[in-house]
Amino acid sequence: MKKRVNWLSSRCVSLVLIELAKKPLTPMQLRMKTGLTKNNYANIILKKLESMGIVKCLNPHDKIGRVFCINPTSAKRIEMILRKKGIEQKVNVFSNPAWPAYGRLLCPYCTQLRAVFKKANELRQEGRDMTIFNLKGRLPGIATGDIYRALRKLEELKVMRIINTEPKRFTVTKEGLSMIKLYPEILI
Repeated sequence: MKKRVNWLSSRCVSLVLIELAKKPLTPMQLRMKTGLTKNNYANIILKKLESMGIVKCLNPHDKIGRVFCINPTSAKRIEMILRKKGIEQKVNVFSNPAWPAYGRLLCPYCTQLRAVFKKANELRQEGRDMTIFNLKGRLPGIATGDIYRALRKLEELKVMRIINTEPKRFTVTKEGLSMIKLYPEILI
């Protein structure tokens, strides 16, 4: 008689759980960190884990840049499953700084958004004004309209805000600064 294997303790699911126990990740990050690139297998695992209540999406209403983490109510269960496999990994529970922005800035399709945020942060660190003129000087390959669009989206994501309107100046919000501090990979 064939021994029945628990799906949660399979190798692929364990790889996903180990990475999510460390910190919340997007599906693309999970694919890169676990090597599960075949047939969107990381997405399939995430959907099944989410339906079981083990994993939750931190920004479920977003289509782009969804971020997943271990559900805090399942943390002990996951630690026990990993311990049985000989893996000592504590599940880290994170507060919610600005998950939609985190997912968007790490999305491989949102390159202009990430570039504008990165250059705005560089201007902030240099003590220069974050204006359209200064950003345009740092981003010669991006049209002015695209810079405006990216700044509006960053303002919508609550990581930047307008200080004054003439000339339009922006600043990084407290949420944006805490996100940079917690996750410096968004500026790479």
